[in-house]
Amino acid sequence: MTDLSDERAAKRDAIRKARNSTKPTVPADQVLALLDADLARIQTAIDTLPTPRPTD
Repeated sequence: MTDLSDERAAKRDAIRKARNSTKPTVPADQVLALLDADLARIQTAIDTLPTPRPTD
C-alpha cells in the first residue's frame, strides 16, 4: 500500500509543479502519460466489476 501512496504523491507533486510554473520542470507529455496510465488502471478496474443483475 505504501508503494501506491508514494506513487500517487509523486504524481500529485508532478502535476502541481506543472500547474504552478510558466516553465514546467515536468514536460506536458510526461504529465499526460501519467494521466493516461491512471485512466487505463481505472478502466481495467471498471471492466473487472461484475455485471449488475436486473432488479425485476
